[in-house]
Amino acid sequence: MFFLITLIVAWCSIIYEILLSTLSSYLIWNSILQFSLTIGFFLFWLWIGSNLSKYIKKSLDTFINIEVLLWILGWLSVIIIKLAYINLADYDIIFNLFYLLFVITIWLLTWFEIPLISDIISKITQNKDIKNIIWDVFSYDYIWALIATLAFPFLFLPYFWLTYSAIIVGLLNLIAALLFLVHKPIKEIFIKEKKYTKSLIKIFIWIVILFWWFIFSASKFENIWDHFFYREPILLKTHSPYQQIVITKRWNDIRLLLDWHLQFLSLDEHRYHNSLYSQAKNYLTTLNWPKNILILGWGDGLLARNIIKSLSGQIFKITLVDLDPKITNLAKTFPILVKLNKNSLNNPNLKVINQDAFKFLLKTNTKYNVIIADFPDPRNIELAKLYSKEFYLLVKKHLKPWWIFTTQAGNAFFTKESFWCIYKTIKSIWENPFAYHSYIPSFWDWWFIGFKKWGKISQLTWTYILTNFDKDYKVNLNKIKENTLDNEIIVNYYIKWRKRFTE
Repeated sequence: MFFLITLIVAWCSIIYEILLSTLSSYLIWNSILQFSLTIGFFLFWLWIGSNLSKYIKKSLDTFINIEVLLWILGWLSVIIIKLAYINLADYDIIFNLFYLLFVITIWLLTWFEIPLISDIISKITQNKDIKNIIWDVFSYDYIWALIATLAFPFLFLPYFWLTYSAIIVGLLNLIAALLFLVHKPIKEIFIKEKKYTKSLIKIFIWIVILFWWFIFSASKFENIWDHFFYREPILLKTHSPYQQIVITKRWNDIRLLLDWHLQFLSLDEHRYHNSLYSQAKNYLTTLNWPKNILILGWGDGLLARNIIKSLSGQIFKITLVDLDPKITNLAKTFPILVKLNKNSLNNPNLKVINQDAFKFLLKTNTKYNVIIADFPDPRNIELAKLYSKEFYLLVKKHLKPWWIFTTQAGNAFFTKESFWCIYKTIKSIWENPFAYHSYIPSFWDWWFIGFKKWGKISQLTWTYILTNFDKDYKVNLNKIKENTLDNEIIVNYYIKWRKRFTE
C-alpha cells in the first residue's frame, strides 16, 4: 500500500511540474526560461524539503495535512496563476516573482512526502534497514515519474487541457491521503488516538468540494478568464495535443487565436495573405506548365484560398503541411472557417499533410515551383528551428530550377532584431534576398522576406532600408547573428520587444 501511495504522490509532483511550466510558458512565451526555473526550483527544494522533514515529529498527521494542502494548491494552481496574470500582466518581474513563490510552496510540500513515507514505513514495520526502505521508495518514485511525463502530453493536455488536469491531479492527492488513512496499520494508530473518524470525514468533505468545483465552478472561472482575455463572444474553444484553439466573433470580425496569440482577423487577413502570396502569384501566372506549390504552416486554408483562386482553370497541385490535424480538420469542417477559406482545404488539387514542416522536408524528395512558409513568430525554440539556416537549406534543396520562396518575417519595428536575424540567415543561403512590407491594421507594419530565381529583384534590400528607413527599423547588421539549430538566437531577439515596449 505504501508503495502505491508513493506512486501516486510521485506522479502528482511530476504532473504539477510540467503543468505549471507549460502554463507559464504560454503566458510569458519564453518556454526555456519557464521550464528551467520550474525544474530548477523543483530540484532545489528537494534538498530543502528533505532536510526540514527530519524535524517533523508527527509523521502521520503531517502526511495527511500535506496531501490536503497539495490538493488545495494543486487544483487551484492554474486558476491562481491566471488570476495573477490578469492583475499583473503589465508587470513581468512581479508576475514572475509571484509564480516562483507559488512554485516553491508546492515543491516544498511535495518534497516532504517521500522522506515522510520512508519514515512512516520504518516506524510501522519496525524495520531498521532504512537504506533499503529509501531505495524501494525512490525506485517506485522514479518509475512512476516516467509514466507521468508520458501521460501529460498524450493524455492530460489533449483531453483535459490545463485547468481540468490540475483538478484531476489534485484529486489524486486526496486519494493518496485516503489510501494512507485506510491502510490497516495506519488506521489502527488513528483509531487508537481517536483521530480516525475526524480525518476520514475531512478527506471526504474535500473530495465532495472538489467534485462540486469540477462540475459546477471550473467552467465558470474559465468563462471569467475568457471574458478578461478575449473580450468578445467565443464561437469555438477547443484544444489539441499541441495548442488551445479559440475562434471569436465581434460584429462581422472573426478571429482565430492559438495559445492566446492572435493569428488573424477576418477584417484584414486578406491584406496579409495577399502580401504573402503576391510575389509567387506574379511568377505562377507566367508559367504555362503544371505548377507544384508547397505551403508550410498555418492550416487555416486562407493562403490556399488565394492560390486556388488565382490559378483557376490551370493545372496545379498544392501540398499544405501543418503540424496540427485539429486546425486542418476545423478548416475543412467548421462552417465559419470553411466560408472564410472558400472550402479550399477540400479542393481536389490540394493535399493536407499533418506533420512537422522540418521533418517533412527531411523525408520528401519532391521539388516545387513555389514554397511559402507561414509560421507563427519565433517566440520559442520549437518555432525557432523553422527560421534556422538548416531549415532554409532544406527549402533550397526542394526548389525547382526556376522558383520563388517567401516567408513571413514579423514586425520590423517591434521585433527588428528578429526580422534582421531572419534576413541575415536567409542571406547566408541566397546572396540577395528581398524584403517587402504591408500595413495590416491588426498587426501594424508587417514584413516578408524571400528569394527568387526568376525575374528582376526590385524589392527592398538591406542597402535600400539602411538608406531610406528611419532608425527604428535599423540595426547594426554586423552584430546580428544567424539563427541555427545550434544557436537559436532568434528567440532572444524576438522576446526583446516585450521589454522594449511593455515595461
